Amino acid sequence: MPGQEAGGDEQEALWQVRDAFLNSLLAKRREAVQGREASGIEDEWTEDEEHYQGIDDANRHLHPANHLGRRRDRLIGASQGSRAVGQGSRSLVFPNITRPYCEAASARVSDILLPTDDRAWEIKPTPLPNLSLHQLEQLAQLLGADDPAQAQAMLDARRVEAKTAAEKMQQAIDDRLIESNWHGEVRQVIEDAARIGSGVLKGPFPVRRTARVTRRDPLSGRVEFVRLSEIQPGSKRVDPWNVFPDPSCGENIHNGSYIWERELISRRQVQELLEVPGYDREQLRAALREGPTLLRQGLPTLARASEDEFEMWIFHGHCASEHLRLMGVELDEDAENRLPAMAVLIGDRIVKITLSIHDSGVFPYDVLAWQRRPGLPWGAGVARQIRTAQRMLTGSVRAMMDNLGLSSAPQIVYSNSVVPEDGSYELRPGKAWRMRDDSMVHDVRAAFASFTVTNVQQPLMAAIEFALKMAEDTTGMPAMIQGIRGDAPDTLGGMQMQHSNATSVLRRIAKRFDDYITAPHIERYYDWMMQYSDDDSIKGDCQIDVRASSVLLERDAQQQFMTQMLALARDPAYGVEPHRLMAELVKSQRMDPERFMLSDEQMAAKMQQLQQAQQQPDPADQARAEYWRAQAQRLQAQSELDRARIDETRAKTATKNVEGMFSATQAARNIAEAAPLAGAADAIWKSAGGEDHDLPPAIAPMPDASRAMPAGASSVANTNPLTPVNPEATAGTPAQGLLHGIEGGGGVRCGRSGLYRV
Repeated sequence: MPGQEAGGDEQEALWQVRDAFLNSLLAKRREAVQGREASGIEDEWTEDEEHYQGIDDANRHLHPANHLGRRRDRLIGASQGSRAVGQGSRSLVFPNITRPYCEAASARVSDILLPTDDRAWEIKPTPLPNLSLHQLEQLAQLLGADDPAQAQAMLDARRVEAKTAAEKMQQAIDDRLIESNWHGEVRQVIEDAARIGSGVLKGPFPVRRTARVTRRDPLSGRVEFVRLSEIQPGSKRVDPWNVFPDPSCGENIHNGSYIWERELISRRQVQELLEVPGYDREQLRAALREGPTLLRQGLPTLARASEDEFEMWIFHGHCASEHLRLMGVELDEDAENRLPAMAVLIGDRIVKITLSIHDSGVFPYDVLAWQRRPGLPWGAGVARQIRTAQRMLTGSVRAMMDNLGLSSAPQIVYSNSVVPEDGSYELRPGKAWRMRDDSMVHDVRAAFASFTVTNVQQPLMAAIEFALKMAEDTTGMPAMIQGIRGDAPDTLGGMQMQHSNATSVLRRIAKRFDDYITAPHIERYYDWMMQYSDDDSIKGDCQIDVRASSVLLERDAQQQFMTQMLALARDPAYGVEPHRLMAELVKSQRMDPERFMLSDEQMAAKMQQLQQAQQQPDPADQARAEYWRAQAQRLQAQSELDRARIDETRAKTATKNVEGMFSATQAARNIAEAAPLAGAADAIWKSAGGEDHDLPPAIAPMPDASRAMPAGASSVANTNPLTPVNPEATAGTPAQGLLHGIEGGGGVRCGRSGLYRV
C-alpha cells in the first residue's frame, strides 16, 4: 500500500540519519584514539610504568608478558629480541630508585593537600560593598524603606543570610565528597601524576546511592529494614589510559570539542543495565548477542585475564539538536542548534544518549599534570624526570657487579701441551694434568698462566653516587624530604631554610592542584547544587576560595610562630582570639580540634557560667571556705591552750622555787637563832652537795707577833673578807649582830654553810 511504502521510506530515512550520527561519533572516537597515539605519550607512559616496576630491555624476559597489563604486543616482541642480543652471564640487576622517588613525592603532596582535619577549599559569600549615606538613601528608595538606617539593617540581614547559605552549601558539598571517598580517589590521582605525569579526576557525575534505614510498623510493632536509593553527585579517579581528549585541545582538555572515556565492564554489568532507566534495551541485547568487540586500530591491545569483557565508551561533547531529537531526546522547541550531550556506546552501538548534566557543557573531567608539557594536556612525572639518573645508576651498578664477578677469581691460560687427566678443563681442587709426549714445553709451569682482572669498584662507586645526587637535583626531592637526613644542617634556622627551599617544588604542585583540580571540581559541584538541590536555603551568591597552597603547605612553618602567639593572645590589646588560635595550632599537628575542643556554643555557655560564678559564689566554695576558717580557729585555740599550759607550768615552777627559797630562809633563820645547831647545819649543807667557800684553812696561820691586837677587839677571827667586822658590834654580844643581820652589818653572817661570827 502507498501509506505503508511511505512509512517504510520514512523509517529507512530515520535509520539512515541515526547511522550517520553514529558514524560521526565513531569518527570522533577514532580521531581521539589516533591523536593520542600519535602524540607519543603512550610510549612514554609504558616506559614510565616499566621503570616504576623495575623493568627494562635487559630484564624484561624475567617478568610476565602481561605484567603491566598495557601493551602485550610490545612486551612479547621485545622480550624475545632483548635476549637475542647476547647478554651472556652479565648482571641484570635493576637498582630501582624510580619507585621510592615516586612514592615519596606522591605521599608528601597527599599529606599536604589532603589533611584529615581540614579541607583545601571554602565556600564564602560574595562580599557586599559598604555603601555611603547617599547610596543608602538611594537604596532605601529602591527597597521602599523609610530611612537609610532601615536600608542598612536590610543590607546587614542580607549579609547574614548569605553567610548562612555559604556555610550550608559548603556542608552539602563536603557531605557528597565524603560519600565519594574524596581523599582516597584524589590520592590515587596524585599517585598517577607522580608515576606517569598525569592524573584524571571525574566528577560530579550521577551516582545511585543506597542507604538502609529502619522503620517500625505502628500497627504490628515490627521493625523492618528499608532500602532507599537516590541519585547524588559523585567523584572518582579515572585511569589516564582510558581518557581520550580532543587532539586539538592543547594543554587544557576543556578547550576541546569533545572527550571520550573508556571503561571495561563484564557481561553481568551489561545485563544489569537492562534494568536502568534511560538505556536502550534493544541495543543492549544486541551487544550481548554480538559479544565483546575491541577497538584495535590505533589502540594498544589490552592484556586481560578474561576475554569476556566489554568496552563501554562514554562521550561528552556538543551534538546537533536534530540528531538528539531523532535519538529520542526531548528538547524544547526553541532549543539551540547544538547542545551539550552525553552518549554511551558498547562496542559500536549507542545504548544511551541524553543531554549533559551540566548545562554549560563543561566536561566532568580534570587532569593534573605533574610537570607541564607544551602543547599537550598530559604532563611529565617523577619517573620521567629521574629517567637519566635511573639509567646511569643501572648501568653503573651492573658494570660494578660484572667487574666484581670477573675480578673475584683469576683468569687461567694454558697451552695445548697439557691435557686434563679426566678430560674436563673445569678447575677443581686436586685435579691431575699430564704433559703431551710431543710437547715442546719441558717446564710444566710454562704451560699454565693466570692473571687477575683489575678491580674498578671505587670509580664505579663514584659514578653511582653521582647518579644518586643527580636524581635529587632533577626531581627537586632531596633526601631530607624523603625522610633521610642527608646533609641537612644542625641549626634550627638552617633546617628551616633548607626545608623552605626543598618544598618549593611541592608549592608548585600544590598550586597546580588548586588551579586544575580543586577549583574547577568544586565549581561544578556548586553549579550542581544550585541547579538540582531541593534545599533552597543553601542557594546564594557565593564564591569558592581555594587555599591549599597558601594555607596547608605553610602549616608546618607556621606552627612555631603560632606557639609564640598563644602566649600573647591573653592580652586583649592584640585582638587575637585564643580559641581559634588554639584550633589552628592543633590542626598543625594533624589532629582534629573538634574531638576535644569546645564548640562556639559550648564556649559561650562556659563563659556565662564563669561570669555567674563570679557574681554568685558557689555554695560548695562557701562551705569549703567555712570549713577551712573553722580549722584555722581550732588551730588558733589549740595554740592558745598550749601557751596557757606552758605559762601554768612556768608559774608552778616559780612557786616551787619561791617556796623552796622561803623554806631555806626560814630554816636558816631558825638555825641562826639556835647557834649550837650551826655545825649540824653545815653538815646538812655539805651532805646535800653544798660547798663552804668561807671554810678556814686546815692549818691556821701563826699570829703575827709584830702586830698587836687592838684593844677591845674580839678574839674570834673573821674568815670572810666580804663581810668586814661591824664596828658597832659590842664584844661579847653575838646576839646583837644576829638580830641586825647582814644588811645592818652585824657580827653574824648567814651563808650557804650556816652562820659565821664576824
